[in-house]
Amino acid sequence: MQLKEILNIIRKRWWLALVVVLAAMTAAFFYSIAQPKIYETSVTVQGKPAKPDENLNNTIKSEVRRLPTTLKSTDTAARIDQRGHFDLGPAAIAAKITSVPKPDEFYLLITVSDTVPERAANIANAAADIIREDNLQAVALAPDDSKIFFDKTAKAPVPDRPSTPRTNLNTAAAGALGLVIGLILIFIVDFFDTSIRTQEDVERLTGLNVLGTIPSWRGAGPVAEPVSGISRSSPVPVKRLDGAAGDAGTPPDTGQPSGIKEPRNS
Repeated sequence: MQLKEILNIIRKRWWLALVVVLAAMTAAFFYSIAQPKIYETSVTVQGKPAKPDENLNNTIKSEVRRLPTTLKSTDTAARIDQRGHFDLGPAAIAAKITSVPKPDEFYLLITVSDTVPERAANIANAAADIIREDNLQAVALAPDDSKIFFDKTAKAPVPDRPSTPRTNLNTAAAGALGLVIGLILIFIVDFFDTSIRTQEDVERLTGLNVLGTIPSWRGAGPVAEPVSGISRSSPVPVKRLDGAAGDAGTPPDTGQPSGIKEPRNS
């Protein structure tokens, strides 16, 4: 199939793709706005040694790798819940927290997702504070030059916009998907459509070139009963026997049946 034929198929039924695109975008938009808004914030807990020392650096790396498991524990989640008076329960608190360790950079990234932006920031800050306090308690008896410290670099900000749902992105993605489905649907409909509407359809189906066409024509006189191959709405021009112009609806009055010449006298 040539590019011209493809474009002709799309041109004939472009409205079908448009309907599918609009329907998909509308459905995605209303689905997105119906979803609960989730707000996300993060806080960084940085580890530092008391003095530059390779062994202390390795200790910080090990601790950074261990902290995600600690944050997900029931005991730590319950302490976070109690400190912030969230009254959500340990399981709900743990489900809201995601932590990513970066041992080579000596820090832990804590991300909290919640439907309330202020609560998300408070949970993140409470988690960072508990890590700092537990670390201070653990190194309290260690020599000053052998201590490591963990503390948040800054307070978790209160998010001003939801991270999900992404209404604009979802709507645009649905529009692109609807366009693909609409184009596929156009070619499916065209494949099962055997009607002939244009000169190109005739040439494509027969493999022959069209030399001419008979346009629709309406005469002024009464229209005769249609014959095979001639529709009532498209009479075919004919030439009267007396040389005057006429049409198939007004046959000449020769006294003889139409199409029979009078015998010539010898």
